[in-house]
Amino acid sequence: MGRVVVTHSTYIPGLLKVLRKLAAVEGVTTCTPAVIRHGSTNAETFQLRITTPLPRGGGFKAIARKGRSSQEVFITTQLEKAVIQNAVRRILDA
Repeated sequence: MGRVVVTHSTYIPGLLKVLRKLAAVEGVTTCTPAVIRHGSTNAETFQLRITTPLPRGGGFKAIARKGRSSQEVFITTQLEKAVIQNAVRRILDA
């Protein structure tokens, strides 16, 4: 079971709940929330999208969105991108 790094004082609503479930997926080592940004587009529901591989092949960068805010998330794992995407889809659909 992986862990969620809780170092920030603010998170997008619902992010920590989703990351705790993702950290429980076999093969996920760490989920680290990072920078929050505010934009002009509105995401009515919580979204978590896997975007790019991390340098050195240790996992993936993801973007969490809710409302007008987005937050980077770094997921360290040796799992394939498709496996992580399926796990995220199952968590969000539950």
